[in-house]
Amino acid sequence: MPQLRKLRTLAAQTETTVGTAETLAADDGVFNAYNLDIQGDIQVEEREGQGGFDMLPGVAGRRGGSLSFTTDIEWDGTATVPVWASTLFPSCGWVNSSGTFTPRSEAPGTNVKTCTIGVFEDGVFKKLAGAVGTFQIFLPSGRKCYINWNFQGVWQAVTDSAIIEPTYPTDTIVRFASATTTYDSVALCVEQMTIDAGNNIILRECASTDGGYISGLITSRYPTIEANPEATLVATDDPYGDWLAGNEAALSVVLDGPSDSDITISAPKAQIFNAQEGDRDGLMVDNLTWQCNKNNTTHDQCLSIVFNEAT
Repeated sequence: MPQLRKLRTLAAQTETTVGTAETLAADDGVFNAYNLDIQGDIQVEEREGQGGFDMLPGVAGRRGGSLSFTTDIEWDGTATVPVWASTLFPSCGWVNSSGTFTPRSEAPGTNVKTCTIGVFEDGVFKKLAGAVGTFQIFLPSGRKCYINWNFQGVWQAVTDSAIIEPTYPTDTIVRFASATTTYDSVALCVEQMTIDAGNNIILRECASTDGGYISGLITSRYPTIEANPEATLVATDDPYGDWLAGNEAALSVVLDGPSDSDITISAPKAQIFNAQEGDRDGLMVDNLTWQCNKNNTTHDQCLSIVFNEAT
């Protein structure tokens, strides 16, 4: 029977023990994910034969894999953060505290987590254990907000499995509309923004495991924000001056949620690292890139995502 690429669903579960695969079932399929792509990275070692040019059978070595997908930003505006956030952010090194997610500089354990994540593909099931990830948030003007996720983990044996019947979220899709974007207290009129978590991921090598890896590990991060605000007079806003001076200032974008709720993404010490002239259908814009710097002496506050519930 041919297998159809559209017939695939995502499932993910936070691991109790780092690198120990969880059993994924329908209850773990609570995402409306698309652009699903899971790939193995298995290093087969070549073996040369004697007495001729022929090769001997190779040996499968370390067994890693990657999974990329997209989810929309969805939320019902209540105190309960959406499942996609509570499940996926901790495996990207971002930890929740009363609706505020911030990155942590630490290995998986009490706060930062790993997850077992996989794809049911029209009768075949592929998954990764000990997976950690990074993400990019895309905010296009007037359109839905979405996130591209990229996870790496330890490849597990592929099995036959019926496709699960997921519980699709019914929360409101958040649009980049009725939003407020400011830098250094100046309102920016932007057509699009991209927030990049910038995690650096490795796979932890260890000979005590069958796959040669224990789990993924985030070893550093370089969060950045890109946007293309309309150009203004220097008296109104001076990104080129800020660029030269190395100034830091607060950058925030407030996304309009259900009722009077909102999702606020903030970088308290954003520094312009690049500013280039741009053209949007004859309108002058500034293509800007900010680095999200350390918040004075406070660690792990370079960037935050806050779910502010409706009152």
